[in-house]
Amino acid sequence: MTRRARAALALAAALAVASPSRAQEFVGVDHALVEGSGNWGFNVDARAGYRTALSRVIYAWIWQFEIIGGYRQLFSSAGDLHMGRIGGGLRTGGSIYWLQLFLTGHASAADANGNWGVLADLGGAVDWRFKWWSLGTHYTHGFLHLDTGWQEFNEVGAHVEFRGFWLE
Repeated sequence: MTRRARAALALAAALAVASPSRAQEFVGVDHALVEGSGNWGFNVDARAGYRTALSRVIYAWIWQFEIIGGYRQLFSSAGDLHMGRIGGGLRTGGSIYWLQLFLTGHASAADANGNWGVLADLGGAVDWRFKWWSLGTHYTHGFLHLDTGWQEFNEVGAHVEFRGFWLE
């Protein structure tokens, strides 16, 4: 058996023992202060998706697959920049009792002042976990690509997330 085949078999075995009792659906809302090219603004994003933990393989390691949609606005004397987005992403990280640490990444189709492009972000989040919900803070570095070029921006803000077992 080749090394690649053994690695694929090991991954399949790890996924097969993922505990479905740890799986949950979620909805969340993010709000942040946005800075880009010296201009300031805000964002609001809504997220929904599915999270699971490979509890029998790596205890308390969380994989959260999410769809995301939202709005950003940067205020500028040259004209405000309005951005809408819809896409998807991944939030992955660990849980230490009530504290959860995540790495995040999203890619979205974006409409910015009537120009279509791509909006992507990478960042991190810290959540305080309660039984059915979480409250947290996050930072992301975003990249907007349009026909006119690239724009980068930073976001820092807060979010709330509600989890449940609605699909059971």
